[in-house]
Amino acid sequence: MGPNVKKLITHKMSRDAIPDGGGFADGLSFLSNPERMAKAARAATEWVEHAIAIVKTAPDNPYGDDDEAIAGEILRQIDERKAKR
Repeated sequence: MGPNVKKLITHKMSRDAIPDGGGFADGLSFLSNPERMAKAARAATEWVEHAIAIVKTAPDNPYGDDDEAIAGEILRQIDERKAKR
């Protein structure tokens, strides 16, 4: 598992831990519950693996089977959307 995949998992975990409209209390609650953190890590990993698998099956996939390239492109698109806000 490379750095882009790990970063994408971390991004997904953070979005799940502190949803839109959430704040410091949500983050603190998440970080103070090791079981919740472990569950979120497993769920985020599964989500990322699924997202990458979907891209791999796309007929117009320019990244082939390169998980790092796919995760990097997903992260790039996330950053692009954030910049437009």
